[in-house]
Amino acid sequence: TVSEQNKTLLVETLRSVAEILIWGDQNDSTVFDFFLEKNMLSFFLKIMKQKCGSYVCVQLLQTLNILFENIRNETSLYYLLSNNHVNSIIVHKFDFSDEEVMAYYISFLKTLSLKLNP
Repeated sequence: TVSEQNKTLLVETLRSVAEILIWGDQNDSTVFDFFLEKNMLSFFLKIMKQKCGSYVCVQLLQTLNILFENIRNETSLYYLLSNNHVNSIIVHKFDFSDEEVMAYYISFLKTLSLKLNP
């Protein structure tokens, strides 16, 4: 559960997760396999569904953007996109009155679109 007391720690943890996953994708596939095995995208979605505020939402979008932008292994990318979690994130009702949230959402969609191929 996201609270005022833990949201700074959560944001720092999300930053670390992105760094570790990118390293894992490029150096040790078991790191990325663990992320997928624990179904972490669903955990990200559960955080988004809480009223966590723009601070946490921005970091989640930024983490996802960094993750999709830097994943090089096609199998890893396939597994990230093979479930409906990304679709659920795309259709999530973000607070677009916050310009920073909107900017990171647009950036996330742009990154995803650049990863698509025929």
